[in-house]
Amino acid sequence: MMNVLEECRVSPPPNAVGEKSLPLTFFDLLWLHLHLVQSLFFYKFPHSKTHFIETTIPSLKHSLSLALKHFYPFAGNLLFPPNLREPEIHYVDGDSVSLTFVESNRDFDYLIKNHQRKIAHFHPLVPQLPPVSVQQGTIVAPVFAVQVTLFPNSGISFGFTCDHVVADGNAFIRFIRLWATIHKLQREPLMLEGEILPFYDRTMVKDPNKIGSIFWQHQQKSKFVGYRPLLPTSNILAAFLLSQADLQRLKKRVMVQCPTLLHVSSFTVTCAYTWTCIVKARAWSGEEVSENELEHFGFVADCRACLDPPLPENYFGNCLVPCLLTAKSTHLIDEDGFIIAANLIGEAIQEKLGSKKGVLEGLDKWVVNFSSINMERAVGVAGSPRFSVYDIDFGLGQLQKREFISIDETRSISLHEGKDNKRDIEVGLSFPKIKMDAFASIFTNGLSVYD
Repeated sequence: MMNVLEECRVSPPPNAVGEKSLPLTFFDLLWLHLHLVQSLFFYKFPHSKTHFIETTIPSLKHSLSLALKHFYPFAGNLLFPPNLREPEIHYVDGDSVSLTFVESNRDFDYLIKNHQRKIAHFHPLVPQLPPVSVQQGTIVAPVFAVQVTLFPNSGISFGFTCDHVVADGNAFIRFIRLWATIHKLQREPLMLEGEILPFYDRTMVKDPNKIGSIFWQHQQKSKFVGYRPLLPTSNILAAFLLSQADLQRLKKRVMVQCPTLLHVSSFTVTCAYTWTCIVKARAWSGEEVSENELEHFGFVADCRACLDPPLPENYFGNCLVPCLLTAKSTHLIDEDGFIIAANLIGEAIQEKLGSKKGVLEGLDKWVVNFSSINMERAVGVAGSPRFSVYDIDFGLGQLQKREFISIDETRSISLHEGKDNKRDIEVGLSFPKIKMDAFASIFTNGLSVYD
C-alpha cells in the first residue's frame, strides 16, 4: 500500500540563478526520444513517520533547493520550439522539480537484497515526470522528478526519473552527491569550487563534422508529444556479485587466451561474462536461437578527457561515445564464447580510445547503425562501477542498495561497484522468471570453471 504524504515543487532559492539556456550538443541529441532513466537509492531509516514528516521532509526540501542552485537544468525544461528548430534546456526563475513524499508498507529488507524480487514492487517507488505542456507553440517538457518513500522504522528510498538528454551518469551522480552532502551538513560545503560544481560552457564541444546537424535531421522525423510512462512487467529483478577474486580469474583466462589484447579490465570481463550467460540463458529457457542469429552488445564510454580540446571532468551534460558489438549466437554459446566476447569488447575499447582519428570517428553513422539492429537480441549497460555510488552519504548511513528500474524496458544490465568492496562489481538484471533461473544457474556454475 502506498500513501502520499506530500506533493510539492522545489526550486532553487529565488533570484539565485536567473534565466539560462543550454543548447543541446550532438552528445545530447543522441539521447533525444530515447528512454527515461529511472533509478532508486535505498537507505536505512530506523525512525518514525512523525520524525520523517517533521524533520526529514523539511531538510530534504531545503537541501534540494540549495543543490539545484548549482544544478539548475534539473529544475528547468526541455523546450521544443515551433518550426522544427532544435530543442534546448531552458531555466527561468521559479522553475522547479516535482518532489513527492510517500509512505509504503513494503518490506524494506526484502527490497534491498540481491535475491530475485518482482520488479513490479519497485515501479511505485519511482515518480512519473509531470505532464508536457504547450506554450505559444513551444512544447515544454519537464526533465526530472524525485520521489522519497518512507518505510516506517526501517528505511527510505530515493526514486529518480530523468530524461537522459539532460545529463549522463557522471553529471547526474555529481548532482546527487552534492544534494546528499548539503543534507548531511545541513548547509552548503564551505569549499564549493573546482570539480564539485558543474561546468556549463557548451562552446567547448567542437563539432567540425556537423554531427549535430546529422542527428537533428534524423531526430526531427519523430515529433515529441510527451513521455511514455514505463509500465511494470512480470519480470524478476536480481543482482549478482563478481568478487575481486572472480574478476582476477576471468582476466587471467582472457590474458592467456588473448595475449595481444591490451584492454583486459574488470569492465571488459564483467560485460563479456554476463553477455555470454544471457545468450546461453535464452537458449536454456526455451527461447528460439537460430544458428546465424546475431547478438548485439552496446555500451558507452565517457570521452571528456579524449576530446580536442578535452572537457573537464565536471562538464555538465552528456559526453558519451557509444560502442556496438555483434556476434553470432552460436559463437557466444560455445565453450569459448566468453573469450570471443571479451576479445570483441576489449578490441572495441582499444579502437575507440586509441584511434588516431579520435573517439568521434564513425559517430555520424551511429543512428543508422543503431536503428538497424534487432532489439530483441540486444544488451546494453546502465551505470558504472566508477561512480562509487555506495559512498553517497545523505547523513543516513551507508547506501544499502541502488537499482536501475529502467533496465526492465531497455534490456540493459546495470553495473555498480560492490557495496562492501569497491573492487567487486554488482550486476543487475531484469528477466522473466524462467530466464532468470537459467541465468542464475549458468552465471554461478560458470565461475567454478575458472577456479
